[in-house]
Amino acid sequence: MTPVQLLASNDLLRALDLMGVVVMGITGGSIARGLRFDPVGFAAIGIVSGLGGGILRDVILDQGVPAAFDGPWYLVCALAGAGFSFLVAADGTAWRRLMVGLDATALGLWAATGTLKSLAAGLDVLAAILLGIVSAVGGGAIRDLLVGRIPVIFGGGPLYATSALVTATGAVLVQALHLPGALVLVAVVLGTSLAILSQWRSWGLPSHQDWQVTLSASQMRTMVRRVRRSERRRVARETGAIPVLPPDAADGHLVAEDLGSAASAASASSPRSPGSPA
Repeated sequence: MTPVQLLASNDLLRALDLMGVVVMGITGGSIARGLRFDPVGFAAIGIVSGLGGGILRDVILDQGVPAAFDGPWYLVCALAGAGFSFLVAADGTAWRRLMVGLDATALGLWAATGTLKSLAAGLDVLAAILLGIVSAVGGGAIRDLLVGRIPVIFGGGPLYATSALVTATGAVLVQALHLPGALVLVAVVLGTSLAILSQWRSWGLPSHQDWQVTLSASQMRTMVRRVRRSERRRVARETGAIPVLPPDAADGHLVAEDLGSAASAASASSPRSPGSPA
């Protein structure tokens, strides 16, 4: 059994897949609740959150009807999650932990499924990995754009895109090395574990500002003084061998006397022409 057949046919994995759609529907519904959407808004955000990534992947692959519309279960699960958020305010530590675990599990499954389906469609490795990541996090990114927010995967959130990349890379290795299909679950577990750990430990990739060097005004003045001092020392070393006039040479009388003496010496040493006065 190939890895993609395993992910598509195993009842437990399919149940986890559908549970992930429900969780993403609940997540989208929670955002809709905070923005005071009406039921239509809840339904739209729930469907986009739970199914947006997979629909986008299947449209790009152009292999017929997207899997989200191939039967009622995906749409029902997405709407069920959004409806749950419409009726119930999901709070509490235990509830949040359960949501994080199910969300991370679905992310790993979607990344592996998207990558393997892309490889089966004939895509190159890099394109397949990209579509695997899109399958996992695309729905959340589209949801954030719809509500006017910067997608969480662009920074400031857990390592969801990185976790999807780990799973997608593992799925590619299993397929390329012709390993047993069950080993794709190892890649799913790795990506899921990283997503949970990043949420628990608040891990994140360094943002652009983290790489910038900032100086206060006093630090800038100190640095400028050091540069100027170093430059003066360098100039002094390079010009130390050049003879210079003594400080009193700036006196106009001394300069004039020196010029007169130099002119007399020059006339005395030059040969007299014939007929010139002695």
